[in-house]
Amino acid sequence: MYKEMKQTFQSELEQYAKANIIKKLQKQELDYTLLKDAEFNSLVLDEIEILKTDSKKVGAGIGIGILISLVTGI
Repeated sequence: MYKEMKQTFQSELEQYAKANIIKKLQKQELDYTLLKDAEFNSLVLDEIEILKTDSKKVGAGIGIGILISLVTGI
């Protein structure tokens, strides 16, 4: 079950990253279909790493916020 959940999460993350890349390219008025597959996949992998890093930062921020709340009693 864990393996299946991890695979589903990875698939969803990849789809989200692809959508982000397409939006960013369209914002720059670039057609993503003109990119080579390797170039597009490289951009998607970079976006996945950015999303993973951002989620770790958010998680750490939430953890610190909870810790401060527990310590101060608010």
